Amino acid sequence: MKKLKAAWIGFREPDVDPWVQYKKYADMGYKGMDGELSQMPGDKTENLKRFRDLGLSCLCTWSGPMQELVKDDGAIKECVERAHFYDVKNVNIGWSTVISSFGEGYGKNGSYDQMMEDIDIMNKLVKKFADEGLTPQYHNHYQEFTVAYRGVSVMDYFLTRIDPRLKIKLDVGWVYVGGLDPVEYMEKIKDRLGLLHVKDFTGMIQPRYLVNADKETDFGFTAVGTGKLDLPGILAKGAELGCEYAIAEQDRVRNLSWTDSLYCAYLNMKETGCVE
Repeated sequence: MKKLKAAWIGFREPDVDPWVQYKKYADMGYKGMDGELSQMPGDKTENLKRFRDLGLSCLCTWSGPMQELVKDDGAIKECVERAHFYDVKNVNIGWSTVISSFGEGYGKNGSYDQMMEDIDIMNKLVKKFADEGLTPQYHNHYQEFTVAYRGVSVMDYFLTRIDPRLKIKLDVGWVYVGGLDPVEYMEKIKDRLGLLHVKDFTGMIQPRYLVNADKETDFGFTAVGTGKLDLPGILAKGAELGCEYAIAEQDRVRNLSWTDSLYCAYLNMKETGCVE
């Protein structure tokens, strides 16, 4: 079975030259970043060459909040052009109303009508991006699994009512926080599985209160491979289902620095035997 390549998203050390960080991450063994370089100062062509010379690839471009994007054909065109320039196949469609609690506090998850509006928006955006040769991706959080309308989870609405060209950028950590087994869920959605985000938690409940929590607490986030998730099982299933990358992610550091947390994630992923 072909091994996964290691990639990352985030892990930015404050006040550190990003090129210094990128070199460190490449030297660790990472091969890609979920994102692109459009926010980097300097000539974009030179930046892309410099990034590739480190042996790194850009994996996805981010489109911004869907509710605003769908109203702006110019922004959609710019997103498509940016994706093609950085040679990324994937575009992230995000910020559905069900995750409102991350901005407004626990339990603020929108309404059934807002969810249906989001579904209509995503169908429109999926067509626009797919027609341009891109793969639209939706990054889940825990709320899509814990919030249900008329006895059906939000995620099941998304899977059954949105154009199947939409892939799920599956965050296995948030699947766990949502109360499901990540490996079983990967098998369930295998035909819709897109990029794979690998996140870990020390517990299931605390991360749901992210906005409300004391900033000095640990929030439940921990370095990949040091928490509750079945990392070997997740990575083996990802390889089995044809994922190319395992993308390490951690919203808040615990006891390590960002750089050390990312190195820890790489070593733990590689130790499973499923990652290059």
